[in-house]
Amino acid sequence: MIEDGENMKKRKITVLVMALVLGAVVFSGCGKKETESKYKIYYINEEQGEVLAESFVPSEETTQTMLEEMTEKLNKKNAEGHTLLPENIEIQSCVDDDGMIRVDFNQEYHDLNPVDEVLLRASIVKDYVQIPNIYLVTITAEGTPIVDSQGQEIGAMSLDSFLENTGKEIMAYQYKELNLYFTNEEGNQLVPEARQVYYNGNTPIEKVIVEQLLRGPGESGHYATLPSDTRIVGVSVADGIAYVNLGKQFVDEALPVDAQIPIYSIVNSLIDAGNVSQVQISINGDTSLLFKDKVDMNQLFQVNHELEKGGED
Repeated sequence: MIEDGENMKKRKITVLVMALVLGAVVFSGCGKKETESKYKIYYINEEQGEVLAESFVPSEETTQTMLEEMTEKLNKKNAEGHTLLPENIEIQSCVDDDGMIRVDFNQEYHDLNPVDEVLLRASIVKDYVQIPNIYLVTITAEGTPIVDSQGQEIGAMSLDSFLENTGKEIMAYQYKELNLYFTNEEGNQLVPEARQVYYNGNTPIEKVIVEQLLRGPGESGHYATLPSDTRIVGVSVADGIAYVNLGKQFVDEALPVDAQIPIYSIVNSLIDAGNVSQVQISINGDTSLLFKDKVDMNQLFQVNHELEKGGED
């Protein structure tokens, strides 16, 4: 069986994390002093396929001093001008709670894609458990506990946490490039926008698409089609039909665009993904209504290319 490129990439990353945990590292920098340093700061260079280590020489080997100095080093560029943390990520605080430290990152931690987040998490645990009297690491971002691929709070971690769970967590994620349909400034045409997403493979891609539409466009000249606080009651697929059940916000807070635009923003985006050919949209399970007094919801919608800018059916 031949693996596709995405699965090969995820297996490669899993191997990198295992190498990190088990200590199979390459030392960056030069000289004997670097390789003989008692403590290291570990990080992963995914492009080169290596686990790297920088020497860490604390001014004194006490728990608090080492916590402070390691955190400072992680937040700074190294001698080669590289940051040891991903771009825009920084540690805001690191507090010892009787052998378990609480590492709090800035809000940008939540923007990491799931694979990079696992890599960072593993290296942070590896770094800090070297410190005398530190056995467990808890990570938060702006005070909010981080969660795993199932949405469960992760809690305190040791290196054993990664030996057991890392491969499962990385392989649970899928990668896909989507074509999402938003609208133009006049609100009378659909405009496509390509978006690359990582998502939990246990979540239907159709639900991911609706979630992405609710987040709104990311390109200049593109405008939202759905109220951002619309609740997703449920999204399911059967026999080539996507069933999208939304909260009443979809109707009550409808945006000032043509009546067909929100409907076909969903329909065209879902059908473009390739798994379905028709879409039913309901509001809290009800299809017996006229959206904006114009569009009969009691039907199975098919793709409408005429609404796309420059498109034809």
